[in-house]
Amino acid sequence: MFDWAYKKRLKDDLEIWAAKGWVTSDGAAAILRDQDLDDGRSRLPMALAGIGMVCVALAVFAFVAANWEAIPKSVKLAGIAVLVAGSHWLAAAAAATGRKGISDLATGFATLVFVGGMALVGQIFHLPSDWAGGAFLVVIGGLAAAGLTGSKTSLVVACAAAITWQVTRSDIGASDPLQDLIGLVFLVAVAAHAVVYPARLSRWAAISLLWVTYGRWFADTADLLGGGDDAVSAMALAGAGGLAAVLLQLDPVADLFVKWSSGRPLRRHGHWLMTRSLQDAGLLVLCALIVLALVLQPEFHGNHYARGLLAMPGLLPLGLAVLLCATGLLLSFKSAKSMALFAVTGLVLLALLAPLATANIPVRAAMCLAALTALCALGTWYNNRYWMLCAYLGLTAVALWLLQVTIGSLLGQSLFFLVAGIVLLAMALWLARIFRKKQTVADSPADAKEASS
Repeated sequence: MFDWAYKKRLKDDLEIWAAKGWVTSDGAAAILRDQDLDDGRSRLPMALAGIGMVCVALAVFAFVAANWEAIPKSVKLAGIAVLVAGSHWLAAAAAATGRKGISDLATGFATLVFVGGMALVGQIFHLPSDWAGGAFLVVIGGLAAAGLTGSKTSLVVACAAAITWQVTRSDIGASDPLQDLIGLVFLVAVAAHAVVYPARLSRWAAISLLWVTYGRWFADTADLLGGGDDAVSAMALAGAGGLAAVLLQLDPVADLFVKWSSGRPLRRHGHWLMTRSLQDAGLLVLCALIVLALVLQPEFHGNHYARGLLAMPGLLPLGLAVLLCATGLLLSFKSAKSMALFAVTGLVLLALLAPLATANIPVRAAMCLAALTALCALGTWYNNRYWMLCAYLGLTAVALWLLQVTIGSLLGQSLFFLVAGIVLLAMALWLARIFRKKQTVADSPADAKEASS
């Protein structure tokens, strides 16, 4: 998706890089030729092979089910063992010859056979159904295969099983510290594999597991709150918003600590790609939460929402997000670009928590509009089109909602646009001042050099 936009941007960037001497003319031409040749056909065989692998695994399961009574138990068990061992042997042989794609598919096939084999063993010995126990074993087997071979297919299977285990392991509200710890171990293992063996599917699988793991913790705690819907809504705004803000700030905080420390350890590209994906996920969730906080119009009565704010699933992510924001602002005093990211994140957190402080709709709408506008400016400043798309979609949703609720209320319109205009003008003046200072600093060395020459 969006390959056409990337290729167009690459052509524009190559022209600039070649003009600055960063890329030679021949190198730029070679890159463009390679992009023209790469039209997606090179990925087509692996995509078809992946679908074929799943079909073959389903065919094996269907064949065994169709001949259930005719096939002896010993043959069924031996067949499962042979298929798993043979698939791993094929994966090892393919890896030894440098065919990583075939090795990944073979390991994935072995993992699927392992999953189906457990279901067949349960039927053979008439074991009671246990979805959580079966999913737990699939996670163990999938992580083992993915860790030993680097298979991304096995990791995705393990991640899907981990999500299933989180959902079915116990009734909502029956929190178990041991199972919570096991869930964190699964999350760390999946995320570590996505860093060591980078792949977009692996990264988003790990991010999905992160949100499901947090969601399970949230659900267990929300069921125990005595403050009703007010407390749950407050915990959702604080917890989900805090976690998303943490994801958005992890990478710049890590960069600032590297620059601030004496050493400069190099990060592998897997770490870089993972943190970028975490940032994208965090910004997407923040935009969605800003819209929901305004459109759903949560009403809080008394101090019931304090129960949600003080609950650990709400307090811990929010507190960590505020800590990272403050740390980033302190460490980025020499970098306007980094400082803007942390300032915008703080503004977004204020917009999300505004319903907890006031029931005034124009004030809350102005805060949300300012936060989304700041995210649009941040995406423009960082030249990140995905961030800009998310922020503009959120801004459009808020604008449509405001158009609906303010029709017929001229006083409400005037108050809202007055507050929103003052906030936006203040932001514009602040950004203009920052850019002006940055441009002055950038031009000073060039002017001095020109004057000396």
